[in-house]
Amino acid sequence: MTPELQEFVDHARAFEQSMRDAQDTLARSVVTGRSADGTVTMVVSGLGKLQAVRVDPAVFDQRDPEALQDAIAQAVRAAAESAGALAEQKLGPVEITLH
Repeated sequence: MTPELQEFVDHARAFEQSMRDAQDTLARSVVTGRSADGTVTMVVSGLGKLQAVRVDPAVFDQRDPEALQDAIAQAVRAAAESAGALAEQKLGPVEITLH
């Protein structure tokens, strides 16, 4: 193998390892997203994997399903944005899809 090719391969391996390290860091990281009214919180990994949903019990006293639906959607969007921002910080521009 030529020295130039060996250098390219070495750089590719180093880049691959840095991406694996960043992915491991994201998998261990936890971010949250909250609804505007603070009644719903989503807890997700830095990779966007849903870990928990927290709902303020007072929401159920209001008996307003539309408001709860909106709060859940807001919290999901906020969590995805938080995970995406963390991933972009670690990896560069990326898109996170919650699953």
